[in-house]
Amino acid sequence: MEKFRLNIIGADEDVPRMLLTYGHGCGGEVAFIMRPRDNTALLVHQVKKQPAKVWRTDLGLAPSHAPELDAAPTDAVAEIHRMKANPPPAGPATLKGKWAGQLHCDDGTPRVLLERKVASYGTLKLSSKPDGRWSATFDRMGKWFSQAKQESVERSGLAEAITAGMGLVVGLVSEACSFRDTHRRNAVDADFAAQHPYRPPTEQRDPTERYKGKSSFRAVEQADGWTVVNDVGAIVAQFGKREKGKAEKHASALTRGKAPAATVSPEIANGFGLGGMPGMSVAPLSAIPMPESPGCPTSLAHIASGTEKEAAAIEELSRSLWGSTEAPDLLNRAGRLLRHAEALVKSPLCSGKEQKMAWDDLRRGADAYTQARTTPSRGVRSRTS
Repeated sequence: MEKFRLNIIGADEDVPRMLLTYGHGCGGEVAFIMRPRDNTALLVHQVKKQPAKVWRTDLGLAPSHAPELDAAPTDAVAEIHRMKANPPPAGPATLKGKWAGQLHCDDGTPRVLLERKVASYGTLKLSSKPDGRWSATFDRMGKWFSQAKQESVERSGLAEAITAGMGLVVGLVSEACSFRDTHRRNAVDADFAAQHPYRPPTEQRDPTERYKGKSSFRAVEQADGWTVVNDVGAIVAQFGKREKGKAEKHASALTRGKAPAATVSPEIANGFGLGGMPGMSVAPLSAIPMPESPGCPTSLAHIASGTEKEAAAIEELSRSLWGSTEAPDLLNRAGRLLRHAEALVKSPLCSGKEQKMAWDDLRRGADAYTQARTTPSRGVRSRTS
């Protein structure tokens, strides 16, 4: 088992802003970033001289399997920088203690652990589960109470699990201790804060900056000329039939970092339906509103039937629209369907084995949606003359 310590931005806050880590292990390099409040996360695994493998989520889930999606290393680096851009503002820091955690690699399977010691009374622990959901557990120490006690809850997103876990902390501790035993005084007492302002901990260096994945490019002969492709076969430039030398020179310059990578104009992006590229407006799942979960059997059955019909309709449309200019609309429609399905799975009427199976299906659907939204087509990205 290998583990990587998490650098937590906002470690003192009730819900941290970002989780970051980088290290050598699991047969290569590992870089991880998660924004709990935005429900987004990215895990990169890079083996030397091979394409990067990435995993993404827009549902707040934890990585439940090794990254599988191929990506050019330079694209993986760019995605890490995009994930870190515009970090969320500092949030409430009302409870005592700070978050600490690790990313574990158990025989190639990732697992995330977080914990926060609340005063001297106990520790709140967050652990990712094999299905990508989160378990929050609070262990109350017996030396300060009549007896030790432990309670746990499960949630799909990390922010949800933290909030529910904080509820366990307050509930179990308040049986014998006052409100002030778990809360920072200067967070709830304005007069005290004026005299003793709270000073947040110094932020540590960002470890993911150490990931410097480099792509390799090569010239490939086609029926109508020469193309330059990257690690995963995506075409980044195109040349004529008699321009083999130019193609090879351009590929060599790209590999050495001596030439800028090709970019895609909004017109080309819209024309080819390239998710995640300029000119696109396909929202992450976390940005799509989720309807209220149904609470009675009649409404649940009615909404489930409508959801099934909508899924069939989208499948039919995809056969004729996928890859065309209507692809963004199709993806947005699929995103709304996934959020609708999430509301059904979260219904109090859905439980047990059926709920677990539904969560597995939803996770796979969310992964496919995120991949389609953020992965460019392997068609021509630009033309070099």
